[in-house]
Amino acid sequence: MSFSNIKRPPSKRDVPILTRQQQEREDHADALLRGAASSSSGVRKFESQSMSIEDVIKSETVGLVDQEKLKRLREELLAKRRADDPATSRNDSDATMSGSEGASDREVKLTKKPKKRRGLQKSKLSFADGDEEESPQGDYTDENVNGDKPTLKRRRNFDPTADTSFLMTKETGEWERQKREELRKEFLRRQEEIKEEKAHLQFCYFDGTYVPGKITIKKGDQIWVMLDRTRKGKKEFHRGTVDDIIFVKDNIIIPHHYDFYYFILNKVKTKAGRLFDFENPDEDIKRTKVVHRTWYEKNKHIYPASIWREFDPEVDYTTLVLRDSQGFVLYQQ
Repeated sequence: MSFSNIKRPPSKRDVPILTRQQQEREDHADALLRGAASSSSGVRKFESQSMSIEDVIKSETVGLVDQEKLKRLREELLAKRRADDPATSRNDSDATMSGSEGASDREVKLTKKPKKRRGLQKSKLSFADGDEEESPQGDYTDENVNGDKPTLKRRRNFDPTADTSFLMTKETGEWERQKREELRKEFLRRQEEIKEEKAHLQFCYFDGTYVPGKITIKKGDQIWVMLDRTRKGKKEFHRGTVDDIIFVKDNIIIPHHYDFYYFILNKVKTKAGRLFDFENPDEDIKRTKVVHRTWYEKNKHIYPASIWREFDPEVDYTTLVLRDSQGFVLYQQ
């Protein structure tokens, strides 16, 4: 026996000095292996006493674990198992590779981004998206499906050839508002000018006979103003007030509160023509009557007072047919 074949014990120089971090990792791996060995009792007594690294990790971890931490723990257990039993370390390494691939697949499935929602059909109308604000980089929604970050929404196409001249803009709206205001003022000014125009009114005092009369009025005067002037032309009208006089035109009793301009503006007509035509000097004076109310109350059941009716703006006097209480035609111009 030669002394050369005898192995001498390793010296302190040959033993590697473990750092504190490596020592803590090995202690942690030993604790996991001991816990796994102690838990394999009862039902597991017929199973193999040696557990794989994946079984140890499953039994010792709860819930979600960081991928880096899980990988580091698997390497520590594999290194510890490889130092204890080289035969089983080969099988554990194969299981570790398959487990890591499965874990990576699960990780990819969990971190897979959701599909984008299908947008609306594109519109070629230039004014289809008038309510949405334009931006040079696109339109942003508030949140995506997971509610993490705002997502970029695809902008709809615009048709540059579409006619947009009819669309209202701020400038055109302001121009139209000013134009309407100018037209309104012009209309009011023209109305005042017409009302101030003077005209000659020919009429007759009627009490069964026709006594002609003539006065000058303004087209904006009310009926009661005209009747007040006619009181001076007949002695029987001096007593009393304007309420004691009625004004009849083409068998229509005109209320006192109307003015002549109302009939001119609305172009009120009867079968004989326009109700007030100041441009026709040859108009029959019998169409315009000034009647005392006392005479009318005494003779309203006798023709022609029996066919006089108060003015109604809703009635078309060009087609009106007067009838009596029995439905017979009384009078038709």
